[in-house]
Amino acid sequence: MSHHPDIDELGLDSKKQRNRAVIGSSVGTIIEWYDFTLYGLASALVFAPLFFPGGGDLAGMLGAFATFAVGFGARPIGGLIFAHYGDRVGRKTTLLVTLLMMGTATTIIGLLPTADTIGVWAPILLILLRIFQGAGAGAEFAGAMTMASESSAVRNRAYIAGFPGAAVYLGMALATTAFALVSMLPKEQFQSWGWRIPFIASVVIVAFALYFRLKVKETAAFEAVEREGEIRRAPLVQAVRDHWRTLLAGMAIFVFALPWTYVVGTYALSYVTGTLSVDPTHALVGLIVAQVLTMPAAPLFGRLADRIGRKPVLIGAAIFGILYAYPMFLLFQSENPVLVAIALIIGLAVIQGSTIGVSAAMLAELFPTSMRWSGIAISREIPVAIVGGTAPLVATALVAASGGTPWLVALYLAVLSVVGLIGIALLPETLNRRAPDAEAAADGQSIRV
Repeated sequence: MSHHPDIDELGLDSKKQRNRAVIGSSVGTIIEWYDFTLYGLASALVFAPLFFPGGGDLAGMLGAFATFAVGFGARPIGGLIFAHYGDRVGRKTTLLVTLLMMGTATTIIGLLPTADTIGVWAPILLILLRIFQGAGAGAEFAGAMTMASESSAVRNRAYIAGFPGAAVYLGMALATTAFALVSMLPKEQFQSWGWRIPFIASVVIVAFALYFRLKVKETAAFEAVEREGEIRRAPLVQAVRDHWRTLLAGMAIFVFALPWTYVVGTYALSYVTGTLSVDPTHALVGLIVAQVLTMPAAPLFGRLADRIGRKPVLIGAAIFGILYAYPMFLLFQSENPVLVAIALIIGLAVIQGSTIGVSAAMLAELFPTSMRWSGIAISREIPVAIVGGTAPLVATALVAASGGTPWLVALYLAVLSVVGLIGIALLPETLNRRAPDAEAAADGQSIRV
């Protein structure tokens, strides 16, 4: 009988190694989202006049958010390329490469001359670095989800998968805090050199993350598949061929969840400080609080999903998204800093907290080890490019088209939440369900994936 251990069979991993794997996957996620949040905040607050001058405020903002979207266009390319190697070479080695790729690009952005110094080369180099940043980040979170899920027992998989999810918001909070501090500088100093400090400082976080990631061993699940000779030549192709229905439904989850991240975490900052008149520091503080509260929310919702199931939690999140989109903008329009903060907290802590770790555990349980990273990357990174990174750009255009009112953006979020609800409903419940490798092994069958 050919036996193919999967993520349910973790006796090969010591508790110490499992803890290291969770920490190692999470610290890389911190730098990924530190980098991406910095870029989003800089797009909203400084990139337009520094890198896209001469076209007016709206054109400059659209240009800045367009480069924000470019990074997300690069995410599926990098995500799928690195997922291929993650499923063939291993989780650890691939995650080391993606970490260095992201961190280097972010540090160089902090050193980049502006359009006043090098003219058109400034936005060109900014876009090029954004592509490298996006390509590395595209694989990072899918890899972190894979490593964390493979390093947990079935009884607490959504809870453990919630830690890389929480790390997303630690990275966001660190970036937002750093930007809030430098934004207190006089405007001229902030725009000339202050904004660069958080980008250059990312090298410190990269070194910290690299230290922990080097201590992590390869996951027992991948080593077992490698030992059994079940490494696939083209895991991406086989994932699409054998699991296309799961992939489409998985994409629908992220079509719903990801735009909420970027509308609440990036566009809302521009909206409440630009279109409305909320003080930028007050808005940043509200966003920091929202991000900090999302950190415990992710594992706590994971704990709930480990008790009642993945689908009830995800379905509840999608329904909440449908109902909350319009009230969120009503709270923004109050221009009261406390109500704006409450709107941001609800948008992130409830919707992202309930989806980020639970979806990771669910997808890990739906794909075999030999193509798990590929399956998660396809499910997540294609929606990131289509509706994630473009969300601030789309929201800016929708508000401009409606004469400054946000109701088309609310409708946009509600419709995408409906898409997510449909996709979640079509997926099977995976709580306490054997993953595909384990099912085949139990039947005494050789896996063909």
